[in-house]
Formats: sequence, C-alpha cells, structure tokens
Amino acid sequence: MSKYIAVNCGHGVSLDGSWDSGCTYGKYSEAALMLKITKAAVKRLRAAGVKVLSDADHNNNKNMIVDVRDANREGVDMYISIHCDYLKAPSGVMPLYVSGSGKRLGKCLEKQIKKQMRIRSRGVCKRTDLWELNGTDMPAVILETGAIKADLKKLRDRPTEYGHAVADGIMDYLGMYPPSATAKKTDQLYRVRKSWKDTKSQKGAYKVLTSAKECADKYGYTVYDKGGKAVYHGKKD
Repeated sequence: MSKYIAVNCGHGVSLDGSWDSGCTYGKYSEAALMLKITKAAVKRLRAAGVKVLSDADHNNNKNMIVDVRDANREGVDMYISIHCDYLKAPSGVMPLYVSGSGKRLGKCLEKQIKKQMRIRSRGVCKRTDLWELNGTDMPAVILETGAIKADLKKLRDRPTEYGHAVADGIMDYLGMYPPSATAKKTDQLYRVRKSWKDTKSQKGAYKVLTSAKECADKYGYTVYDKGGKAVYHGKKD
C-alpha cells in the first residue's frame, strides 16, 4: 500500500473562526510564511507519487486540533506540521518529536534542510507537551523551520527551495527519492517507469525495493535497477 501522509501549515483558522497568525515580525506572520513552504512541499511530494492530506490546499483553513483529528480519522502514516519560531528565537531548524519513529523522521528532515538551505540546526528535540505530537496516532514531527527574524531571508525569499528540502526529508524517511533526484554512482536506485527507455514516464526512484514495488503496483509500471534490468512488474488492480 502506498504511503499516505499529512503535511500541514502551522496556525491558520482558530476554533472560533478567527485568524491565528502564529508568531509575527513586522508585516510577516508565521501562518503566511509557512503556507508557501507547505504548498511547495506538498506539490513536490505529490509529483513523486506520495498521497498527501494538507490544510494548505485551502490556505490553511483549519486549526491544529482539526488537523490532528482529520489525520487520525484518515489513518495517515505520518504527520508533519510546519512552523517557524518566535521573534527572539536563535537561528536554526529544529524538528520536534515524541516517539522513536518521529525522531528518525526529524533527523531525515534536519539532514536535507541543513544540506539544501545551508542553515544551522538547533538539534532534533524531544517534546512531550505539544498537542500535535501527543494527539496524533502516527509518527509525528513539528518542524520549526527557523526563527521568524533571524532566518527571515530564507523563509521569505526561498519558500519553494525550503519546501523541496522538507519534501526530500520526508521521502528520505520513506526510502525514496523524487523523480529528478540523482544518486551517487555507488548507490542502487530502483526506478519505476512504463518502460526503461521512457524516462518521462518515471514515477519515482527508490532506495528500498519494497517502496518501488508499491509504486509499481499503483501505476501498473515496472521496477528497473540502475542498469535498466526489470526486477519487478507492477500488478495494478
């Protein structure tokens, strides 16, 4: 079965219908800055064949309580909420987790974000007092993308790049890469295509064969190793 994940934008519409901007700095708000990053992450994940539930589809029109409720009801496999830290916070990305799986997801996010955004890390931190971590039935991470003041240029000027880094961290955790990713020559990647020569049909490139098979079954495509040898034929229903 293909993975189904929730990727939500921190803050938005409150329970009483009012707008919750999150932290602010001058004319900038957490909700607005994170919406662009979340949309970019969701778009990249869907392009790679990942099924995503997101409040960013409707401009973060849900509050965090509803986001958690919907994720639990839908039975998603993981939950990521994208935030930024307050005005006086130090620079740096900081994934927050409560479970072992959440910690592993947080480390994957930290790795890709540090690499792609050239931002320092404040560490992958365990928190036991946060609703989005305690109320979810699946591995969850609250991603503090940086400080709204200290990291404003990255958050404001590079939302698409930041969103892609978030998506790549998620896909790293899932054992897959986006279709455009290039692996090291020594790495084995299993590519899912209609045929080996039809590169435009590629749905994904995976480090883990099981993940590649799931994708192949979804589309009825074939899994090829790095040499172009077919190793599995999808069984689409």
